[in-house]
Amino acid sequence: MFCLSFPAFIAFPVFGLLILVRLYMGAVYSVCASATMTMAGDVLPVTKITEGISRFAFTVSIGMAVGPYVGLQVQSNMSSKASFLTIFGITVAALICVSCCRLKYPKVERKKFSLKESLYGPAAPFMLNMMFLMIPYGAVIAYSSILAQEKDIMGYLPYFYICLVVGMLLSKTSTQKVIDAGKHGPLVYVSLAVLIVTMLSFLFLTSGVHLLIAGFFFGLGYGILQPLFQSFVTGTTPAPQRGVANSTYMLSYDIGIGIGSLLMGFMQESIGLTNGFALTAIFYVVGGAVYLVYVDHYYCRLKRDADHRG
Repeated sequence: MFCLSFPAFIAFPVFGLLILVRLYMGAVYSVCASATMTMAGDVLPVTKITEGISRFAFTVSIGMAVGPYVGLQVQSNMSSKASFLTIFGITVAALICVSCCRLKYPKVERKKFSLKESLYGPAAPFMLNMMFLMIPYGAVIAYSSILAQEKDIMGYLPYFYICLVVGMLLSKTSTQKVIDAGKHGPLVYVSLAVLIVTMLSFLFLTSGVHLLIAGFFFGLGYGILQPLFQSFVTGTTPAPQRGVANSTYMLSYDIGIGIGSLLMGFMQESIGLTNGFALTAIFYVVGGAVYLVYVDHYYCRLKRDADHRG
C-alpha cells in the first residue's frame, strides 16, 4: 500500500487529489514505520533489545538524511516524474526485503478499535521529549534548499546531505560502546550542546563551506539522539505492547517535523530563515530540560522494572 502512493502522485496531478494521496501516504507510512520497528524488536533476544534497536533505528536516521539527497539529485537532473518513479523503485526493494521476513506470531483475540488502547501511556514521555527535538530537524530539512538559494550556495546543497549522513555514521560508530554500556545521559547532553551551537551558527552563514560543516554537526547530534530514544522505548516495553509503544513514540517524528516546517514557513517572511533556524535552538533547550527534569529518571526506573521482569 505504501508503494502505491508514489505512482499515485503521477497518476493524479490535481492539487486536491494530491492532498488526498498525501494523507493516504502518511496513514500507511505510520503503520509501516511502527510495524517494522516492532518486527526488529521481536527477532532480537531479550538481552539484546536495547543495543539491537539502537542499531536498527539508526537506519531510520540514515534514510531520513539520504532521502532528500536522492530526491534532489533525481529532480535536478531528470524530472519530478522520474523522482517519484525512483522512490517507487526503492519502496519496491523494501517490500521485497520485508517479504523475506518470516515471523510466527501467536493467535490473538481481535478487539474493537479503541482510541485509548491505540496509544501507549508509558511511551508518551519519550514521545513528548523527542517531539521538541525534531522541530529544528523539520525546519532544516524543509527549508535548507530555500536557504541555499537565498545565500547563492545552491551548488553545495547536495553535499550538505552527504555531510549529514557522514556525521550520523561517525557519531554512531564512535559512541555505540558507550550506548551499550548504558551511559546515555552524557551523550544526550553533548548531542544537544552540539545541535544548539550548530543552529545558532546559521546566524553567521555566508558560505557553502559553513553549510557543509553545519550539516556534519547536525548529523552528529541526531545520529546519537534518534536511535538512543528509540532504544529507550523498545528496551523498556513488554513484547506484547511494543507495536503500540512504537507507534506512540514515532508520533514525535510526525508532529515535530510538521511543527518545524510550519513554524519556519511563518518565520521565513517575518524574520528570515537564518534567524528562524537559530531561534529553533530554543526547542533543544526545552527538550533538554524535559529530559533532565523527568525523562532521564523515568527511563532508569522503567529499565530497572524491565530488567526485573527479564
